[in-house]
Amino acid sequence: MIHSYTEIKEKICKVRQMKKISIAKAESESVIRAVMEVEKLHIARGLFVGDAEKIKTIAHEVGFAIDPEFIIHETDDEKIAQKSVQLINDGKADVLMKGQISTPILMKAVLNKDNGLRTGEVLSHVAVAETPTYPKLLVFSDGGINILPDFETKKSILRSIIHMNHALENYQPKIGALCAIEQINPKMPETIDAAELQKLSESGEFDNAIVEGPIAMDVALSAKAALKKGIDSKIAGDIDSFLVPNITAGNALIKILMKLAHAKVGGIVVGAKVPIILLSRSDTANEKLNSISLAILLTL
Repeated sequence: MIHSYTEIKEKICKVRQMKKISIAKAESESVIRAVMEVEKLHIARGLFVGDAEKIKTIAHEVGFAIDPEFIIHETDDEKIAQKSVQLINDGKADVLMKGQISTPILMKAVLNKDNGLRTGEVLSHVAVAETPTYPKLLVFSDGGINILPDFETKKSILRSIIHMNHALENYQPKIGALCAIEQINPKMPETIDAAELQKLSESGEFDNAIVEGPIAMDVALSAKAALKKGIDSKIAGDIDSFLVPNITAGNALIKILMKLAHAKVGGIVVGAKVPIILLSRSDTANEKLNSISLAILLTL
């Protein structure tokens, strides 16, 4: 099992495959710095779609000599999104990355029925956190795309969580369907969904993954808490992943870990033809580097 972002990068480096990243509106210093780092590690190479002069200027300022053949000049945002997606469809890139472009414009191109990146699966955001106080990487979904997922959407998100765990060499992931309580309460629909997902897991719906729910955070993280509450759990204190009930819970959890627990975090959108690195424009180069590493890991 992979336990850290360092180990993720080590695995990618050992494979020695230079993947290509299609970057939509690449005139961003943090994006260019992150791509410069992955190129130094021989992990991936960038294809920079956007204003060529701005890209060259920023690259020069950070000391990155980008080969002109890897810059695709375009200034119209919708065309930038279309060209970035087309690079994927033409087999010229393996990963799509958001630069300074707005998320709605990029996702419109991704979801285009004729020449987008649809697969039939639900698109969802998967985040991976490395914290100094927990011995394993923690996977969270969905804190970035699906606002209030229904039952069928949660099943698809679970498949994406499992896929990420497999990439992290964890072939029997312990997943908690996170709720505020462990009992089914009709006034809290997420508890009903969680119990049904556990039943599906017990019937073999999710291969070797162990899904439990409803489960509260204290029980998920502590076998002692489960014992005190009289809860028989296979995952308490040894959990790998969380299926969160809504986007607010997932988003808050990740940001709390980043700001208060100094967690190293990366996140990607899955469910399309290729992983999509869809971060905030305010994210640091290091956070973008972590997300690039996750995306490349999923392409191996």
